[in-house]
Amino acid sequence: MQSNPNSDLPWEQQALHLVIETVQQALHEKSPAEQQSLQMALMTLRGFLAASRLTQEEGGTNWEPFLEPIAPSDMSRIAAWSQTLRERREAASLSHHKLAELSGVPEGALQALEGGTYAPSQMALLHLLSVPELDLETHSLPWEASASDPNLALNCWLAPGFDPVKMIKDLALQVNGHGGHIEQSFLYMDHMSAAHWCAIAEQKDYDAMQSSMPLEKTAARIVRSNGQCGLDVVALGPGSARNEVRLVKQLLTQSGHADLRLYLLDISQPLLSVAYRHAAEVLADYGGTVFAIQGNFHHLPRYGQLLYSPRRAHRRRIITMLGHTFSNLENELRFMRNSLCGFANGDMLVMDFRMAYASASDPDEIRSKDPTFAIRRNNDLSQRRDEFLAGPFKRYGADQADVEITPALDMSCAVPGSYGVDLRARVRSDTTEREFSVYYSRRYEPQQLMQALRREGWETIDTWEYGGESSPCLLVLLRKMN
Repeated sequence: MQSNPNSDLPWEQQALHLVIETVQQALHEKSPAEQQSLQMALMTLRGFLAASRLTQEEGGTNWEPFLEPIAPSDMSRIAAWSQTLRERREAASLSHHKLAELSGVPEGALQALEGGTYAPSQMALLHLLSVPELDLETHSLPWEASASDPNLALNCWLAPGFDPVKMIKDLALQVNGHGGHIEQSFLYMDHMSAAHWCAIAEQKDYDAMQSSMPLEKTAARIVRSNGQCGLDVVALGPGSARNEVRLVKQLLTQSGHADLRLYLLDISQPLLSVAYRHAAEVLADYGGTVFAIQGNFHHLPRYGQLLYSPRRAHRRRIITMLGHTFSNLENELRFMRNSLCGFANGDMLVMDFRMAYASASDPDEIRSKDPTFAIRRNNDLSQRRDEFLAGPFKRYGADQADVEITPALDMSCAVPGSYGVDLRARVRSDTTEREFSVYYSRRYEPQQLMQALRREGWETIDTWEYGGESSPCLLVLLRKMN
């Protein structure tokens, strides 16, 4: 007598297995119309079986971020999606276990999705989109918006615990304080600050320097190092994302495939909207998928379920910190150690910075050569910069005040050979005078910075100079080591 392979299961699951087998056997004896009804019944039964396994095996915890209840109006759409998912998985010869490995979606949750008793969450869809073997595109997703315009589908996340309203209140408290340090990310929070920043980025001199960044060479080096694997480009603090989009466009063009996801992570909702719109418009004809995430990149380890998934051989992450974002950090080495700890061996980092104009041991020479300390010309770019930096005091200060921006030299930097330029706001009213640090940027001696980064676990793959003598900058490609 043949043993029952399901005999170790609870009696409810044994009964469901028996009913499913009976319906499957009856399929061949029915007309096409009757077969369609039975197929729907089978999907429902498989969903009940998957839900039962989830309760038994996973305790109802691991699958919750991946499944949602089905609204009555979505029943037919979810049924079609479930069938599509099962057909794509079977066509790729993937078991539930293997697909769970590749996507990061729990095996039981996958079975529930194929059974049609749950709708996929945004997270589940994003994870499944990342598996090339499934050949899923946004038009395959079970939402009406994706059928008409892929750019409307699942394009924005709000990072867990992120509270921009509280940040604005904190900013107001700081600018009305007795002085000190204004955390730099606060400068981009409100819409007027974002508008001022965009005006700076559009200035001819600034735009020309940024446009000279040799991103096509960087893209070629990334493609050469990673072959045809899928890429997740995680752009930290992209601002208007012009450099990040240029890099992604080159990656898509040079790799010859569209298996790329661009994540734009910024603290500023206004800038994030500008960046997403620009990325979606420019990359529309090149492929890839764009997502916007409003959050604080200093809190990257908290966003594991948004940005990270189990290691997959077919994908590589490329972190970008362009526009001198790295040199604006309060403690760049601590950031590498603590905020980028979730990235895996082989993941890459693209960043740029301004090189030192003189030795960090000679403050007088720095002041004579670094243009920030030269006699300031009354040009449009410097006026717009001052307007940007003074904006929070004008908008959130309790008293009407005059704000003057002046540079100070900081020699107490963590990276050997570097020095800091600290732009300070002197805020004067009728009764008080206060001073705040509002914008901080470092200049580096490249070799000493590369050595410091290597000690933090990031090896240098290649470097490219740009910007000319007046603004000597270096673009760097690094790779995470064990």
